[in-house]
Amino acid sequence: MDTAFLAVATTALLAQQPVAVMVHPSGTLPAGPLLDPRDGQALLVGETTAKVILVHRAAYRDNLAKVKVNAKLKARWSAIRQPLTLVVVFGSWCADSQYHLPYLLALEADPNPFIEVRYLGVNRDKKLDSEAWPKGVEPQALHRVPTFYLFATQPFGSQKLVGTVVENPPREGQSMAEALVELVEAAVKAPGR
Repeated sequence: MDTAFLAVATTALLAQQPVAVMVHPSGTLPAGPLLDPRDGQALLVGETTAKVILVHRAAYRDNLAKVKVNAKLKARWSAIRQPLTLVVVFGSWCADSQYHLPYLLALEADPNPFIEVRYLGVNRDKKLDSEAWPKGVEPQALHRVPTFYLFATQPFGSQKLVGTVVENPPREGQSMAEALVELVEAAVKAPGR
């Protein structure tokens, strides 16, 4: 990622009006930000966006500035031409989420219109209401964060779970960007997806 672009984009995001850091269905939680009992910081709970994640905690911006995703990997991400939905369940408080999500954010800097990315934040209890999941996506069991759930769009718009990456990339020394690119490529190549 171009460092100058990252600096300008981060500065632009931070210069904007404050962004609400908690998203939830109305009436399900008390008014005001939900605070992490361990560090006292506001939590991102429910559906959110990459923009809000970057504004939320400095660790996401700092780690994004360090991420290097090579052009070949970006080209492979951009080459996907079948509709997929990547649901990312993460904890804004979680060090693994703060480390691994920036790799996806770097891939998303050049959005692929065939890969819809949805972000769902959870509290430390890792509970997520079934209504929080995107429409057409079957709610999944969650044990660790971050978890990346990949769904392939089926005829008539339904979604079928075709793969996951749980907490860390599957191979030693592999970046999350590499793991996610391999995940989407495997889903596209899979027979009868």
